[in-house]
Formats: sequence, structure tokens, C-alpha cells
Amino acid sequence: MNFNTSSVDENMKNFQDYVFSFYGEGGIEDIGASREQIYQATLKVFEYSLDSGESDIQGLFTSDLNLIKDILVNEYKLK
Repeated sequence: MNFNTSSVDENMKNFQDYVFSFYGEGGIEDIGASREQIYQATLKVFEYSLDSGESDIQGLFTSDLNLIKDILVNEYKLK
């Protein structure tokens, strides 16, 4: 399989920015998540998606927002 690593990295960064716009300070559903917390939660979802085959190599899906929120709330005790 041939894919552009910089493209994957860019998709990941864009998705994390998108998640921050929801759950970060001043976001649509601000739960006080830091960029580092979002980064860690996104990595967990990304790894799960690759392991399970539930996502493609182009990046995460918007539907993963709820899973990321669950990780942020449960692991970092955010609300």
C-alpha cells in the first residue's frame, strides 16, 4: 500500500483541530479539553480504527467525535 505520510499527518492535525473546536476552550460543546488531551484521545481512536479496520487510512470520521468525547470524559474526568 502506498500512501503519503504527510497527508495522513495533515488529516490527523485537521481532525484534532476540528475536535478542539467542539470540546476545547470556547468550543461548540466546551468540556475544557486541552489540545494534549484531544491529541491522546484521537490517537486512541485512530489506533483502534486501524486495528479494527473501521476507518480508512485517509483519517478519522466525524462520527468518531462521540467516542473521543467519551474518552475525554471518562479518562480525564471532563464534563
